[in-house]
Amino acid sequence: MAVSWRFDGNDLLSGVGDGWDEYALSNEGGACVPAPLGRSLADFTSSSDLCVVWQAILGQARRRRGRPVILTYRCDAPDERRIMRATVTGHPGGEVEIVSSLQHYQPRPPVPLLAQPAGAGDELIKMCAWCARIQADGWVDVEEGCRRLNLLEADPEDLPAITHGICEDCRSAVMRGLDPSPDRELAEVTHGG
Repeated sequence: MAVSWRFDGNDLLSGVGDGWDEYALSNEGGACVPAPLGRSLADFTSSSDLCVVWQAILGQARRRRGRPVILTYRCDAPDERRIMRATVTGHPGGEVEIVSSLQHYQPRPPVPLLAQPAGAGDELIKMCAWCARIQADGWVDVEEGCRRLNLLEADPEDLPAITHGICEDCRSAVMRGLDPSPDRELAEVTHGG
């Protein structure tokens, strides 16, 4: 399933594709149904560093004049690792469309931390929005992070909520792939954990 959304030239959400509601509801995003049109890109990012990266991506897409920026990232579910692809395309008037689709997935035993609804607990744990690693004495895969933080056997109500940012490795990889030249061919910016 592909899901799409559009930002206008001022980085305000200007539209979403047909599958938006279904996708949002199946991924704990009920607060985004109906789509919160008119809201700023900054409203959809939980950290300033992640917002800066997305602003750079949207800027690159606008400069490329219709030639898309392709990004690969992880967006895991509690019981599967998911590799996603985002195609980010600039359109006339400064509008940018993002189409995200599942490339492949790998089943795994459920990770209770990933089943937490947004804002579930008072404690927060930071997850990279690109590689799905969490911060636990460094950036590590979610299963290893849960082991390090003693979360594997924790009661669901004692689990921290997840907030998203971007790890240094992914930030460097993404920003390195964004070139200010609109003529540079950018096939893919990829980093995964």
